[in-house]
Amino acid sequence: MAESTNLDEILARLERLEAERDIVHALNRYGHTLDYGDKAGWVDCFTPDGAYELRWSDPARFSLDTFPEATLTARGTRFTGAAALRAFVDKHSHAPNAWHKHVMVEPQIAIAADCRSASVVCYGMRVDSIDGERIITGFCRYLDQLVRGHDGRWRFSERVCEIESLR
Repeated sequence: MAESTNLDEILARLERLEAERDIVHALNRYGHTLDYGDKAGWVDCFTPDGAYELRWSDPARFSLDTFPEATLTARGTRFTGAAALRAFVDKHSHAPNAWHKHVMVEPQIAIAADCRSASVVCYGMRVDSIDGERIITGFCRYLDQLVRGHDGRWRFSERVCEIESLR
């Protein structure tokens, strides 16, 4: 019996390690798809009813004139569902017209006991090429809720971007 329990514990640990690796992959996929204009891929980073919220230190900075598909929140702007997410990414800059990188660092991952959902807090920064110089144009903190789909892929059910500095 002890041998079986030990194997069960090892399998549970392996499942959690694989989940953590796959979650980091989801975080990185977000930046890769956004920076290179893979719009369908970026929308697919979210669940069909997923939400992306931009929270601003100065809420007046963002206008619904640019994104009528969004809704205003107490601190920013929220895009909910595939159509609103697509409207956001359709207006976002990407290569080859704009060279930038969304970089996720220091993820703190908390996986639910059943390995079907997780909460993540990580830092993000955007590095741009402007007039031949590489400049950090913004940094933020992401507050994420992810779920593992029936296909095994992790997707954001909610991603909140707390923008702390933006050029």
